[in-house]
Amino acid sequence: MIKIGLQMYTVRDQIQIYEDFISTLDKISAIGIKLLQMGIPGYLTVTELKKILDGYGMRSDAVYFPSGGSKEQFDAALSNASVLGTNLVQTGSIPADLCAAADGYRKFAEIIDRDGEMFTAAGFKYIYHFHAFEFVNFGGIRGIDILLNETDKNNVYFEPDVFWLTSAGTEPSSALKMFAGRTNWIHAKDYAIMQLEGIKESIPFCFAPVGEGNLNWDGIINTAKEIGVEEFIIEQDFCKRDVFDSIKSSYDFLKKKLG
Repeated sequence: MIKIGLQMYTVRDQIQIYEDFISTLDKISAIGIKLLQMGIPGYLTVTELKKILDGYGMRSDAVYFPSGGSKEQFDAALSNASVLGTNLVQTGSIPADLCAAADGYRKFAEIIDRDGEMFTAAGFKYIYHFHAFEFVNFGGIRGIDILLNETDKNNVYFEPDVFWLTSAGTEPSSALKMFAGRTNWIHAKDYAIMQLEGIKESIPFCFAPVGEGNLNWDGIINTAKEIGVEEFIIEQDFCKRDVFDSIKSSYDFLKKKLG
C-alpha cells in the first residue's frame, strides 16, 4: 500500500520556532499525516526530534547529506539516521557551477555515485531529488540522462517530482518510467494554470494542491504503482490559500485515489 507523507518545506514558514513547530505538528497530525520528510530544526537535537515525532506516532523518512560531503558529515548522517530509524539519505541539487555544461553533469554524477557507493555499503539508499533544470538539453543529451546513465543503479536513487516533470516539458505518467527500479518515492503537487495577465505567450502556472490542477493523476498513480513507488510525499512550494487547507486537500484527494 502506498503511503502518503508531507515534505515539511511546505510549512517552512510555520516552523521557525519550537512552539510553532508543535502547533504545526498538531495540525498535520489532525489531517492524518504520519510520514514526514524534513531536516532537523536548529532548535532541536535529533534525539529531541525523534521523541516529539514518536509522541505523534510520526516518523521522518530520511536524513540529509551534502553531495561530496566530508567524513564528519557522513558519520553524522549515519548517526542521525540511526536515531530516526531510517535507511534513506537525501542529497541536494547539482551546484550552479556544474550545471552549465554536460561535463559538469558528468563530474556531479561521479560525485554522487561515489557518495552513493559509501551509503550503499553502509546499508542505506542515497537519493537525488531533481527539479526541472536538469532536463536542459546539451546537443541531444539532457542533464538528467547523464545523471541516470552515469551513476550506478545500486548507488543512486531518484525522487521524481511530478510538477517539475511537467515544467520540464514531459508528461509525468510517461516520464516516471525513466526511473523504474531507481525510485520508491514521488513528490506530489499539482501544476495549475492561472488566469492570463499580460502577454498571451506567458505561461501563468502555479503550484496547486493535488487534484486541483491539470495533471493526469490517474495516469501518474498507475505508473507509480507499475514502477514500485511506495510513498507519495505532498509538497507545495507556495500556497495561494491557507497552507494547512491546501495540505488537507492534497491528502484527501490522494487518500481517495490510492485507497
